[in-house]
Amino acid sequence: MSRQNTSAYLYILPTFAVLGLFVYFPIIASARLSLNRVAPFGNQEIWVGLGNYTRLLQDPEFWDTIRVSVLMTAGTIVGVGVAVGIAILLSVPMRRLSWLHRSLIFVPVVISSAIAGVLFRLLYNPVVGFFNYWLSLVGIDGPNWLNSRSWALTAVTITVVWRQIGFNVIIALAGLQQIDEQLYEAAKVDGAGVIARVRKITLPLLTPTLFFLLIVNVIISLQTFGEINILTDGGPGRATTNLVYSVFVDAFVGTSFRGFASAQAFLLAILIVVISFVQFRGLGKRVHYG
Repeated sequence: MSRQNTSAYLYILPTFAVLGLFVYFPIIASARLSLNRVAPFGNQEIWVGLGNYTRLLQDPEFWDTIRVSVLMTAGTIVGVGVAVGIAILLSVPMRRLSWLHRSLIFVPVVISSAIAGVLFRLLYNPVVGFFNYWLSLVGIDGPNWLNSRSWALTAVTITVVWRQIGFNVIIALAGLQQIDEQLYEAAKVDGAGVIARVRKITLPLLTPTLFFLLIVNVIISLQTFGEINILTDGGPGRATTNLVYSVFVDAFVGTSFRGFASAQAFLLAILIVVISFVQFRGLGKRVHYG
């Protein structure tokens, strides 16, 4: 081995050491646990092979957590559409204060999920919360957001969308700035209105950005934990228990079932990979670069 190669390996050794300690070792340990039944007391491990996975796939509560995860993801995708609409409005070269609007809308991104959860817990309060107060101004009796099985998941999803909307708007604005203004001018000459220009020019040329935002937001939605933990603790019942929160409950809350939780974690990873693959194969063909 030459001295040059030795120097190169020495430079990347710290990176591999950190990845091995905090990424690869936990993955291997979790894989081992998923194939064992771990006694809640004494940490005794009993080999069960794929027993945890079989039990998981036969558990109705597991499929309920999948349903919650899918519904939350669908709401997050709607949030991407809202963010793109806001970005299109902010991209109009009009107002002196557009820089202020962009700064304010990015603020939620730098707020932690715990702080966002506490903030929205106050806003959702049925007695003193602002949401129900604003609804009362138009004659609507607001729901008991966090204690209603019908509204709790919607409340959590709104919080997740709010935290992500600043990031989505900024990325969408960056994509909009890459669109040649001459295309809009030519469309105006041809008599195209605002809606036609957005439908025929903006959205097709924005597809690479939209593709990126969809993948990122789907992954973030499937990994949502902090907002659920602060707002609802997975309740009422299991109305807001997604797959990540179920892993947390089975592994660390009450009597732990770490082998069972590890199996859920691996199925979550597989779910994310499958959804990302489907997005690449299905939506990637409709992306227009240039």
